[in-house]
Order: sequence, then C-alpha cells, then structure tokens
Amino acid sequence: PDKKIEFPPKSVEGPLLVQHHTTSLVFNVPPLHTRVRRLIAGALNPRAISGLEPSLIALVDRLLDVIEARGKADLIEDLASAIPVEVIGNLLAIPHQERGPLREWSLAILGALEPFLSEDVQSRGERAVSEFLDYLRRLVAERRKQPGDPNHDVLTRLIEGEAASGEKLSEIELLHNCIFILNAGHETTTNHICNGLELLLRFPEQRQRLI
Repeated sequence: PDKKIEFPPKSVEGPLLVQHHTTSLVFNVPPLHTRVRRLIAGALNPRAISGLEPSLIALVDRLLDVIEARGKADLIEDLASAIPVEVIGNLLAIPHQERGPLREWSLAILGALEPFLSEDVQSRGERAVSEFLDYLRRLVAERRKQPGDPNHDVLTRLIEGEAASGEKLSEIELLHNCIFILNAGHETTTNHICNGLELLLRFPEQRQRLI
C-alpha cells in the first residue's frame, strides 16, 4: 500500500500471479480500470464481434457432428470448453495449431484464485502465467511487425490503442489483459453452456419450447 505504482504500469514486482491479478482489468479500480476497460471495449467493437458469427456457427456444427457420429459426449470437454477457446483464439488471431495449451493455462491461473491455495496449485498457476506471457510476447512481437485489420483483429487494435486520443496500453497491461480476456471469457462461457444444457435436459418441456 505504501508503494507507488507507475501509471500506466511498465512493470509490477512480485510473483507472476500477483503481477497478473494486479494488472488485469477485473482487479483494478478507476482510473486504471476505466482506462483499460475503454481500450478493451473499443477493440471488442460490434464489427469485430459480428465478424466471428459465421465461423462460430460452423464450429458448433462441427462439434455436434462429431458428437452425433460418436453417439456420446462429455459436454464440457467435447462442446462447452471448446467453443470459448476457439472464439477467443479467433478474437486474438492465435494460429489454430498454437491453441492447445490455452485451456490448461486458463484453468491453472484461475485455480490459483481459490481461498485455500496449496503449493502445487500456486506453482501450476505461476508456471501457467510464465508460459502464457512468453507465448504472448512472441505473438505481440509478430503482430507489431505484421499488423492485422484493427476492425477485426482485437490484438492489433489493443496494440495500436485509440487513434483519436493516442492512448495505448503499456506492454505489461497488454500482455496481462490478453490473459484476462481468455480467462474471463473461457471459464464463464463454459459454465453457462453446461448449466443451460443441464437445465434443458432436466426440464424437457422447456427444451421442447425452445425447439
């Protein structure tokens, strides 16, 4: 509390998990929260989001085709967790072949938010933040050399910031809020899809109304 943190922060001391949760949007108050939220919201504009719809419909169709062909499914592994990881991967334009570790990184980082933290859970969380940051540094460096279309590529938009005001995220804000976008969008969406499906299975009359 008696330490002065730079604004915007260029570095944050302490364990990587502390750095992440100190820097990401959800754990901050104004003015930092307001500034970062404005930049992220500007990147997640309606044009960028609507552009994801065709690929999302195709993804869900593919996942359901696989489930139908197999005749059974684990709804978390085979559907609910696959959807948000792919959507967020598309938002940040992460190459498909590099998305494998995303879910495990997210689960390890979120698992370290439990009120009673074992050394093993903390160690996995620290390792996940470290590996994710290493990956994002490379991805951001590549995107700086070859920017995408800022109207559709959220990572490019976050890197470039707001053209009108010239406001940008610092490097540490950029990296940790990319992790935040994955974590916030992945776990919550996975749980909502599963809860919705479970309720539709438990209340067939409601499922029939939906159909």
